[in-house]
Amino acid sequence: MSGKPEMDEDHFSGADISCVLHATEDENNVLKSASETFSISKDRFFFKRLEGHWGNPIIYLIALLDSKEAWTTALKIMLSLNPLERNQLKESLHDLVDEKGNMYIRLDKQGMCRGKINLSEFDSVRIKFRPVKTFRKISNVPDYKVILSLDE
Repeated sequence: MSGKPEMDEDHFSGADISCVLHATEDENNVLKSASETFSISKDRFFFKRLEGHWGNPIIYLIALLDSKEAWTTALKIMLSLNPLERNQLKESLHDLVDEKGNMYIRLDKQGMCRGKINLSEFDSVRIKFRPVKTFRKISNVPDYKVILSLDE
């Protein structure tokens, strides 16, 4: 494999995008922003309505992506992050990957609504990238370093 990842390479089996919407947030505005930010049709998203401990409404916005959509989303995120944030991801890669090889990235939801892609741990959009399953034991950090090296 060359230094630059190819579009047809299988890096992910899929991805999940999710975020919690607060009662003060406009569902349609967040849906539109997520669709535009990740270049994914609004039809791929759905709302899950739950009730909080005190009866307050909790709304989850969720999208389940196939491998091609996951790859496109990863590329868009990596190419949109500033060099400092991209380096931050590289440095903390082991903390972003769980024992099953899933990689979790959290982006600023309010920034997304303004058309920006930035990392954030608070009030964030969570993206879970699932690795392609293989017959070999998955290392804790599959080929994610390739994706994080797009600027090199």
